[in-house]
Amino acid sequence: MDKKTWYKWHSFAGIKLSILICFILITGTLAVISHEIDWLANPSKRVLPAVDSSQVNWSAVYKQARQRQGTYTIQSIHSPINNWFAVEVITQNEQGIRHREYYHPITGQYQGDGRWYNWQRFFRMAHRHLMMPTIYGTSIVCVMGLLMFVSLVSGFFMFPKWWKNFFRKPRTQNRKVFWNDCHRLFGLWSSWLLLVVCITGIWYLAELWGLDADFPAQQDQILTAQQAPVMPSQVVFDKALERVKDYHDMQIKAIIMPSKRWNTLIFQGQNDTLLVRDRANNVIFNPLNGDYVSRRFAQQQSLHVRISEAADPLHFGTFYGISSKVVYFIFGCVLSALAVTGTYMYGLKLVRQHRDVPVQSKQVWRLSWQGMHYGRWLSILLIVICLILTVIIFTNTVIL
Repeated sequence: MDKKTWYKWHSFAGIKLSILICFILITGTLAVISHEIDWLANPSKRVLPAVDSSQVNWSAVYKQARQRQGTYTIQSIHSPINNWFAVEVITQNEQGIRHREYYHPITGQYQGDGRWYNWQRFFRMAHRHLMMPTIYGTSIVCVMGLLMFVSLVSGFFMFPKWWKNFFRKPRTQNRKVFWNDCHRLFGLWSSWLLLVVCITGIWYLAELWGLDADFPAQQDQILTAQQAPVMPSQVVFDKALERVKDYHDMQIKAIIMPSKRWNTLIFQGQNDTLLVRDRANNVIFNPLNGDYVSRRFAQQQSLHVRISEAADPLHFGTFYGISSKVVYFIFGCVLSALAVTGTYMYGLKLVRQHRDVPVQSKQVWRLSWQGMHYGRWLSILLIVICLILTVIIFTNTVIL
């Protein structure tokens, strides 16, 4: 195909639903640092001065959480995101509403609480499935990933010898040339991130429609006389905790309490295996006596499972802590700007005025808006639905 044909593909993929694409890029960028946004919004999450988050006193935290339990059920305990974060305990009341409690990682002291639906949940849910049922919302978002992938590929074919333009300063002789150079520069420097999020987004779509990887069967149920899940006593909890530390090469990241789904005590975490979620590694114990039941480690899993587990760390940049998240956030902002500059450039092209004639911004945006055709209304409709569902979901949750 010639350059003109590639431009048509580039414009079709990037312009028609540019409003929705920009919304998904912005929410995804903010989702990368959503835990840090909650840290700023909720003082209970903060640990200042910072402590070594790898040295969590799980026993003290569990003891304090059990003392505060009351009518609530402890669902899980999660290690701090970084050294200045508190340990997070997820609880559930009799109505099935989840809640967050925060404890100091070393002393186990209770610091405060927070709602289940916080900023992190908003940005992740809005980015992942637009607050819609997962099967529909995730499919829509992943299709946007396909469009962005088409835009990425066509962009490289539009500009011969693109590799020579990484350090080319934008020209300033007129507005169209300037924004064209800026758009090209933004695209080049953020292309690696766009490629990563597009590929992982396409993978999410494939998983959603039947390619989901399953871990090998693992014993996570035990026979008990009680029908309801049994919370481990402090002695049993400490016994299982010591066995994880002494016999299993794994840094604990989360502890999943017995529930209706599984009535065992599950420790999840990380070892030397790269690019896996915490759930990929676990050690399971009997909550009645602390006896070892089973375990699994990521390095022993199939290639299919490893690819599936690598999707989240690569998509959200969590694989190297705050350092990789900052890099993802910066280039995510560049990607968001790329969507805006591309839309503006499309309008500039439609203006078709002489270079020396001043261009009115309102006219440019009006032509860009018209060029989106029915895509603009579809984008706005989906965003409005997302915001309405946000209000319904977040306000119907009882504030504990």
